[in-house]
Amino acid sequence: MSLRVLITLSMAAAAAFGAAGAAVADEDSVGAVASGKDRVQVSGNGHQRSFPCDGRRAVIEGTDNVITFSGVCSALEVSGTGNSVTIQLAPKAPLTVEGVNNSVRWQSTAEPKKNISGVNNRVVKM
Repeated sequence: MSLRVLITLSMAAAAAFGAAGAAVADEDSVGAVASGKDRVQVSGNGHQRSFPCDGRRAVIEGTDNVITFSGVCSALEVSGTGNSVTIQLAPKAPLTVEGVNNSVRWQSTAEPKKNISGVNNRVVKM
């Protein structure tokens, strides 16, 4: 098999693997991204990604992640430093933010159940 065929097959396999929601990291990021039946989880540093939520719980752990969720999420948990999250939440969904300098922009038809601790965290309705 030629090198060109191997590279093409490897790229196709990587794209399919990533599209299936398995643990995938951005080129400049560190840590894992996992997308399962009940939750979407981003762990580590420097991820810049968008995910469909499809009623799942969203969990962001780490530093300097920029994450946007489409669709409605059942809950949001953010911990770490300098994370930025844009999300649409189910009415009265739990919204937990812990750490330093995290920013959450949320949208919902009813106020979420907020639990915010740490320093300089910003949680604002869009």
